[in-house]
Amino acid sequence: MVGIMEWKMERGRRVRLERDWLLGLPCQRATVPVGEGMRERARLRRVTRGARELVRAGVRRVLTQAGFPCWEELKEAGLRPVETEAFCQMLAPSLALAALRCRDRRPERSAVLLSGPGVSPALFRAAEQLCPQVRDLAVDAGEAGEELAAWLRAEFGAAVRPPDGVEADVTLCFGPSPAAGETVFRLYGPTPDLAGFRPAVRGVELPAGLDRLPLLALLWEEGRIGGERLNVLPPNTKLLT
Repeated sequence: MVGIMEWKMERGRRVRLERDWLLGLPCQRATVPVGEGMRERARLRRVTRGARELVRAGVRRVLTQAGFPCWEELKEAGLRPVETEAFCQMLAPSLALAALRCRDRRPERSAVLLSGPGVSPALFRAAEQLCPQVRDLAVDAGEAGEELAAWLRAEFGAAVRPPDGVEADVTLCFGPSPAAGETVFRLYGPTPDLAGFRPAVRGVELPAGLDRLPLLALLWEEGRIGGERLNVLPPNTKLLT
């Protein structure tokens, strides 16, 4: 079960644990009262108490507000964040096309580089989706990447270039890589770098106060939102929800 850890500026000492629902997904919400002028040590004790209550309720993963400063205490209690890597890698084609739109580049006149330590399922899907849409596609993923490039040429008859022969408009990294490009998305690790772009979901009002990327990753993972309802917003776009 997933949990929500939040603190509120209110009086009181008791940490409240309540059953809640997150777009149809059952969860446990721990609310930590934080008074104005409260000492850091007292606040950490309350956060630790709330974390322990979530664990006793069966919670292992937790959502928080963006920039939540007490993750060390949550992890020591046995809680971990919702991972976002798989979600961000699923969005790779949409991120690439959104970056091109943002710069008024037509896909059929643009080049995209896919980079990774090997050909993962996510990299393969991105190559398969982008190859018919862009002018040049390059795959930098070792020997497996060369095999994928050969398959793409046979399958689509498209211009699949060697990675050192392409000046990429967009680079999608599925693992640590020195790859460069005009816009580089690093879609791996605990904190993927989306170059300022933000995923959003159509027709769904998201709960306020929660870090959006882990929230969307959880809802996608649990089948509450599908890829067809997701879009990507460019940097500095105002979010409506």
